[in-house]
Amino acid sequence: MNGMILEIFDIDLPMREALVTAKQSISRRSGQEIHLTHEGHTGKGEVLPLPLWSKVSDLETKEELQGIQSNPEEFLMKAQSLSLEVQAGMASAIWAQKAALLGEPLWSVLGGTSDQVLVNALIGGGTEAEFRNSLEKALNDGYGTIKVKMGFPGDERRLKIVSEHVTSKTKVRLDANCSWTLREAVEITRQAVKLFRHQLEYVEDPVTTIDQLHQVRADLPVPVATDALTPDMNAIEQVISMGVADNVILKPLLLGGIDAVLALSKTARDAGITPVISSTFDGPVGLTSWCHLASAIGPNTTHGLGTAALIDDKRMKPLIPRNGVIKLSS
Repeated sequence: MNGMILEIFDIDLPMREALVTAKQSISRRSGQEIHLTHEGHTGKGEVLPLPLWSKVSDLETKEELQGIQSNPEEFLMKAQSLSLEVQAGMASAIWAQKAALLGEPLWSVLGGTSDQVLVNALIGGGTEAEFRNSLEKALNDGYGTIKVKMGFPGDERRLKIVSEHVTSKTKVRLDANCSWTLREAVEITRQAVKLFRHQLEYVEDPVTTIDQLHQVRADLPVPVATDALTPDMNAIEQVISMGVADNVILKPLLLGGIDAVLALSKTARDAGITPVISSTFDGPVGLTSWCHLASAIGPNTTHGLGTAALIDDKRMKPLIPRNGVIKLSS
């Protein structure tokens, strides 16, 4: 790959609504967009550290990128010494450049057979009125799968509201955000099974630790997914080897990108566990990469990538789902 040219562009993307966490409010997504050109074809990548989740800042990732800019070929040799976010952005650019060279869409080059991605709607917290409005909008927008944030004092009430709105064809995912005790996890999921039966696809992060999940797994009447419980490669591999989850959420930006997720997905599937790709409130280049990746590794799986409307950038428009589906361009 001699003769590669790496261009670095600062990006600062405003969010339409601030992402509010227990520690801070995130109203912008800042980082770098990179263009990697080789043999007359360019591939794009995105390096967009996520505050509180990433271990590096956007200033640190820019410094890393500038360090390999004079000789991009060095990336292949020193990738492991760089942040996961830079690895992710560079891997996307390399794969996208390869796709451009071949004249094929990225999902095809990654071994996929479908040009679309199924995504779930996210139903968050807020007041009961806000919750109802969010739920009604998702169903009116044609989403076939909804993911409901749990871990509130009124969880049972929220379940009842959802059951009154969904049709018999709607799939429901519950995300407890590691907030339930062992007893609550069992009791609330049993109540959810009574309300939704086969429509309840899984409960995500029902307890606080992987050890607790191991303790309570046999008593949970539904499939289990992990996300916050498995924030890094080691934790994901631990859950896969223990067999305590049915689905594992993979966030490419925080795992090193396309190659790392392809490998993890294979390990998970070999163990009978379904990988689900999730956004990290990415910009247009990053979200595009993860959608192509999701289409390649799980065309029949519903992924957590319906976040395009959260970023105020006209390039996000093609990535906004219609009826719960994102159609990919080549």
